[in-house]
Amino acid sequence: MCSPGSSVFRPCTQDSSTSCIPCTHGTYTEEPNGLLKCFPCKNCDQALGLAVLHQCQRHKNTICGPLTGYFCSGKARDGGCDQGQKHTVCRAGQSVKSQGTAESDTKCEDCPEGTFSTKDMSLNCIPWTDCALNGKVKHTEGSSTADVQCQKKSVGLIVGLTVGFVGLLCVSLFVAGVFIYLKNKGKLSRNQSSETGDKETEGPDLPIQESMLPASNNANHRSKAAVTPCLQPSLTGKR
Repeated sequence: MCSPGSSVFRPCTQDSSTSCIPCTHGTYTEEPNGLLKCFPCKNCDQALGLAVLHQCQRHKNTICGPLTGYFCSGKARDGGCDQGQKHTVCRAGQSVKSQGTAESDTKCEDCPEGTFSTKDMSLNCIPWTDCALNGKVKHTEGSSTADVQCQKKSVGLIVGLTVGFVGLLCVSLFVAGVFIYLKNKGKLSRNQSSETGDKETEGPDLPIQESMLPASNNANHRSKAAVTPCLQPSLTGKR
C-alpha cells in the first residue's frame, strides 16, 4: 500500500511491488492506501462564512474556520468548521455582556433603567446625567438610547410659578371672602325677619286724623252764629 500523501502509480504484480506517486498540488491522502488517485483538498467557501485555518497538504486535508466576526455554527468531523455565522451586533440601548469568539456568538443585554448607550457594540451603559448636580433642571427625560437633556433654571419659569402661586392665593382669598359675606348676609336676613315679626305682634300705629280738628272748630262757630240772631230782637224791643 502507498503511504499517506501518495497514491498508486502502478499496482503490484507477481514480479513487482506497488509503485506509488506523491499527491499533486490540491490533493491529499491521510492514510495508507491503494488508491489510484488522491482526494481533492477541501475548499473553504467564504459565502458560508468560512476561511482557511490550515492549508491543505499532501497528507492532510484543508481545515476551515469561521471568518473574522463569525463563529462556527457547524462542526466538521476533522475538527474544523463546515459553516460560519456572523456575530450578533449589540445595538444602541444595549451593552456587550460577552464578546463573540470563533466558537460562540456575542451576548448582549439591555441597558438598565437610568442608563443609556448610543453606539453599536457599546461595552458599558452610561448613567443618565443628574441635572441637579449642575444647578440645572430636567428638560427632556432620558431613554435607553439617549441621555437626559438639562436646561438652565429660567427666570421666566420662576416668575411664572410665582405669579401662578399669587393668583391661586388671590382666588382662595376671594372665595373665602364670598363665603363669609354670604354667611353674614344670612344672619342679617334672619335678624331682620325676627324684628319684623315683633312689630306685627304689637299692632299697627293709628294715624292721627288732623281733619277732625277743623270740623270741631266749625261746629263751635256755627253754634255761636246761631245764638247771635236770637239775641238781636230782644235788643230791638228795648229800644
